[in-house]
Amino acid sequence: MTRGGEVRHVAYHRPAGAVLRHPELPVGLPPTVAARVCVPRGPSVRIARPRPERRLTELAVAGTVLVTAGPGEGKTVLVAGWAGSGQAPGRLAWYTLPEADADPVTFWSGVLAAVGRTGVRLGDGRPRLLAPPDGRPDRQVDEILALLYDLSEPLVLVLDGVHTVRDRSVLERLDLLLMQPPPALRLVLLGRTDPRLRLHRLRLDGLLGEIRTPELRFDRTETVRFLRAHGLSFDDAQTARLLVRTGGWAAGLRFAAMSADRADPARGLARFSGATAPVADYLADEVVAPLPPAIRSFLLRTSVVDRVSGSLATALSGRLDSQRLLEGLSADIGLIQTADERGEWFAYHALLREYLYHRLLLEEPDAASATHRRAARWYGEHLAPLPALRHAVSSGDDEEIGRILFTLALPRLMSDEGARLVDEVRPLAANARTAPSLATLTCAAVTDMHRRDFTRAGTRLRQARSLLPDKSGALRHAADVGLSALEAITAGSLGELAAARSAAIRVLAMTGSDSASELPALAEYRALARWRIGRTQLWQGAVSAAYRTLREAAVVAGACRLDLAVLSADAHRAVAEVARGELRTGTRLARSTLASAERDTSGREPYLAAAFLALALAELQQDHPLVAARYLARAGAAADAGADQLMGRAVRVAEARLRVQSGDQSVARRVLVELRDGALPGLLAGWLQGAEIEAELAAGAPEQVIERLDAHRDPGDWDRIWLGWAELALHRPDSARRRIAPLRRSADRGRAVAVEESLITALAAEALRQDGAAVEAVDRALGLACEDRLSHPFRIAGDRLAPLVRRQQRVLGTYAAFADTLFDERIGTTSEPPAEPLTERELTVLRYLPSMSSNDEIAADLHLSVNTVKTHLKSLFRKLAVNNRREAIRQGRVRGLLDPPAATPVPRPGVNDPD
Repeated sequence: MTRGGEVRHVAYHRPAGAVLRHPELPVGLPPTVAARVCVPRGPSVRIARPRPERRLTELAVAGTVLVTAGPGEGKTVLVAGWAGSGQAPGRLAWYTLPEADADPVTFWSGVLAAVGRTGVRLGDGRPRLLAPPDGRPDRQVDEILALLYDLSEPLVLVLDGVHTVRDRSVLERLDLLLMQPPPALRLVLLGRTDPRLRLHRLRLDGLLGEIRTPELRFDRTETVRFLRAHGLSFDDAQTARLLVRTGGWAAGLRFAAMSADRADPARGLARFSGATAPVADYLADEVVAPLPPAIRSFLLRTSVVDRVSGSLATALSGRLDSQRLLEGLSADIGLIQTADERGEWFAYHALLREYLYHRLLLEEPDAASATHRRAARWYGEHLAPLPALRHAVSSGDDEEIGRILFTLALPRLMSDEGARLVDEVRPLAANARTAPSLATLTCAAVTDMHRRDFTRAGTRLRQARSLLPDKSGALRHAADVGLSALEAITAGSLGELAAARSAAIRVLAMTGSDSASELPALAEYRALARWRIGRTQLWQGAVSAAYRTLREAAVVAGACRLDLAVLSADAHRAVAEVARGELRTGTRLARSTLASAERDTSGREPYLAAAFLALALAELQQDHPLVAARYLARAGAAADAGADQLMGRAVRVAEARLRVQSGDQSVARRVLVELRDGALPGLLAGWLQGAEIEAELAAGAPEQVIERLDAHRDPGDWDRIWLGWAELALHRPDSARRRIAPLRRSADRGRAVAVEESLITALAAEALRQDGAAVEAVDRALGLACEDRLSHPFRIAGDRLAPLVRRQQRVLGTYAAFADTLFDERIGTTSEPPAEPLTERELTVLRYLPSMSSNDEIAADLHLSVNTVKTHLKSLFRKLAVNNRREAIRQGRVRGLLDPPAATPVPRPGVNDPD
C-alpha cells in the first residue's frame, strides 16, 4: 500500500525482515479451519485509510481492541489492510470464526492454527492435541492459555466474528484473557455486535479501545479517493449526494461504484438505490434474512417514515414493544441507528429503508397505503403538519389529505417551511387540471402563490370554493377557513383591499374558541387573518389601528412560528411608525426586522419590502435623499420579487416625494400625473397629495392648494396642515391658525403632524407679533423633532423660520445641537454622489466614524479583521476625496450619507444597509 492514500492492490505480506515459517498444523485440526486462519484478501481494489488505521494502531499498542459494526461497514477490510501494512505491534495471527457457535475444541483449535502460522513458539513448539478422550478439553485449553501467558515475543491475535460465540466455556476463558491479558498478547475482536463478554468492566478500567460504525464510515476525502480508485470522477455536488445516499457505508459505496456510469455519473447515481440489485440482494441476505418473520414485518411497516420512535412504530405496526425492538435492532444492525441524544428516535440507513419500502409495496400494497394513513394521523396528533401531509398524500386517501391540509398544514405556507409545503403538495397540484378536486385545486393555488402568480391562484381558489357544498360538515368548515385565509393573502397582494379584509374577517368569524378541537391550526389562521387586516388598515390610512393589529398578529404568529408573517407584520409596523413621525422607533423596528431576516434570507426578500420602505421614508423626513433613494431601490426590488402590487405603488409614491424634495420638479410632475391616474388607497393617496401640494407650494401656487383642499367636506389632519402652510404663504396668519386649531385636540395626530402644527403656530404668531407664543411654539416643535431628527418640516418652512429659531436659542437655548443643524447651508441639498458610489460595507464603516470608534472596535463589531477595516477606510477616503476621518464625516453629512451631529446612529452589525 502507499501511505499517501493511492490505490492499494492487496497482496498481504509480512513486514520486511520477518522470518516466514510453516509449522505443521495441530493434530486433529479440521480441514475447514485452514481457510479461516489466513488474513482475508478483501476486495481487489482498496484505498489506504490512514485515519482509522492510525487509530487502530494506537489502540492495539495500548491493549485490547473491539471493532464493532454491522454488515458491509468494512471491519474486516480495514483490519486486514492494517495487518498487511506492517503497523501491527507484533506478529499477527488471524482467526475467522465460523458463523455457527464454535465449541471449545473448534475455537481453540482455530486459535492454535492461527498462532502456528505466525511462527511464534508456544512452549516447546510441539503440536498440541485438542481431542480429549472424554470430550472435555478444559485441561488442554488451560494449558494453551498458560502458554499464551509465557509468549516470548509480541503477538496480535485477531478474532473475526466474535459476536457468534455463545459457548460458556469459550466466553469464560476469553474473559480471563481480557481481564488479565498476557503481557505479550494483544487481542483485536471483530463483530457485528458486542460479544457476550464482560466489556463493561474493561471499559470502566480503561482497558478496552473501541472502533464503531461512525469511525468506519467514509468521510468526504476518503470517498473522493475511493471513487478515483475505481476510475470515477464525480463533481462536488454528486459526491455530496452520494455521501448522503450511502452515509459513508463501505458496502454502499462499492455498490455505487459498481452501478456508476463512467460516461454519465449523474445517470448512474440516479439509478442507484436500495431497491435495485445488487444492493437489494446484499441487504436481503446479510441484513433481513437472518431476522424472524415478525421482525421483518415490523421493519417493512416502519420503513414508510424517515425516522421512527417507539410511539410512532407502535402506531404503524401495532406492536406495543416497539421501543424495545428498535433498541435491540439498533444494537444488532449497524444500518439502524439512534437519531437523537435521548435514544427515542431511530433512523434506518437510506438504502435499507428503500429496500424495505420497496418490498412492502411489492408484497403488501394495501398495507403500505394503510400504514401511510396511520403515519399521517400520528403526525397530525403530534402537530407535525408537513410529515402528516406527506403521508396523507402517499396514502392516496382524499379525505385524509383534505383533513390534514385544511386543519393543520396550510398556514405553514407563511413560515420558513413554505417551500417544503409546496414540495409536499406539488404532486397533487399537478393533477388539478385532469382531476380537479377541493384538495388538488387548493394545492395548485398554493403552488401559484409560492411563485407569486396571485391572479391564477385566485382563480384556483374560486374553483375550489365551488366544490365546498359537496363536503361533510367538519371538513367543509375547515376548508372554508383555509380557503378564506388564502383568499385574504391573494387579494391583498393584488391590491384588492376590500376583498382581503372581508376574507380575513370571515376567518376570524369562523375560528372562535369553540372550533379549537376541530381545527388544530386555529391560532395560526387567526394570526394570518389579523396580519392581513392590519396590512389593509395601514394602506387604508388607519395607521394607529394598523400598528396595534399588526403588533398583535406578530406576537401570535411568532408563537406559531409563522416567520414570514412575522417579518411582514413587523415591517409594516415600521411603516406605520414612520408615517406617524415616530422615526426613531420605526427605523429601529425596520432594522431589527432586516437583521432577523439576514440569518436566513432564502425566500424572505418579498416580505422585507415594507422595512426598506420605512427606512426610505425616515431618510426623506431627515433630509437624506441619497440614502432614501438607495432604500427605495431595495424596497422596489423586494416588491417586484413578491409581486406585491400595493407595495410597488407605495414605492412609486415615495419616489415621487423624493423627486419633489430633491427639486427635480419636471420628473416629479410626470411621476405624479402617472400615479394620479391609478386608484390608490387612503394612505398612499395622502402621500401622493402631500407630494403634489409640496410641489405646488414650492412653485408658489398656494391658491391651488386651498382650492383643492377646501373641496373636502371633512378634512383630515394632513389636509389641515397643508391648508395652514398655504394660508401662511398668502400672508394670512389668522386663517392659518384657524385651519390648524382642531389639531391640538386630536388624540391621534402623530409626531409629524404635531411638529408641523407647532411650526405653523410659530410662524403665525411671529406674523402677528406675538413673540412669546412664537418662541414657545418653536421650542415645542424642536422638542418634538429633536429625538427623531425630523428635519424636513423645518425645511418646508424655509428661511422665514431661521430668525425664530435663533431667537429661541437666545431666549431658551434648548435643543441647541439639533437647532444648529437645521439651517446649515448644506441641509437638504442634492450634492452629487461620489463619482464611484460607496459599497454597502464602506457605507457601514463610514457610519461608525462619528462615534469615535477605533479601527479595532469597528472590526470587532462587524466581525472583520482590522486590516479589512483599514482597506474600507482607504477606499471610502478616495471616493469622497478626503484625507482623514474628520473630512469624511463632513462629506458624509454634505452628501446625505450621515445624520447631522449628535444624531449619528451607529449601525448594528448584520443589519442590511443600502448598497
